[in-house]
Amino acid sequence: MAATRNSRPSDPLAAVAAALAPRLIEGTRVCIALSGGRDSVALLHALVDLRATQWPTLRLSALHVHHGLSPQADAWAAFCAQLCLEHAIPFRCERVTVARDAPAGLEAAAREARYAAFVACDTDWLLLAHHRDDQAETLLLNLLRGAGAHGLSAMPEDRPLATRGPRVLRPLLHTSR
Repeated sequence: MAATRNSRPSDPLAAVAAALAPRLIEGTRVCIALSGGRDSVALLHALVDLRATQWPTLRLSALHVHHGLSPQADAWAAFCAQLCLEHAIPFRCERVTVARDAPAGLEAAAREARYAAFVACDTDWLLLAHHRDDQAETLLLNLLRGAGAHGLSAMPEDRPLATRGPRVLRPLLHTSR
């Protein structure tokens, strides 16, 4: 049965397939934002499985944004590169500069730098591994900040990233961690 707005697959592999299938046409390029954390790695494995079983011509690539903020940043980038090498996925590591003294704070500055790298990504779809728990956290933080109606809507599953560049898809948004 196909997933509908009220009936979403709870299995991560099925959720990714259901979210991506209607958006795939011949030649569609899909890039995963690969942080090296368990959520993005799980999404990568789901895409690898789908490429092997359903979409052998899926044009899949991965992008790791290297913020350089953590002592482990180089190790995360190396892990992502190795993982992609093992699965024959083209990989790009984009190093960004983050203003540590940004008025909005370090986390906001890192997000801004990351999204600038996402906009520059040469792909049709950029997949992010946000899931239902992230959605709940975002909603709660927006409530605590006093966000208006826009903030209360939290993260959309599918949206344009900017006036140019790829569209963002969060295929796990309706799936629990």
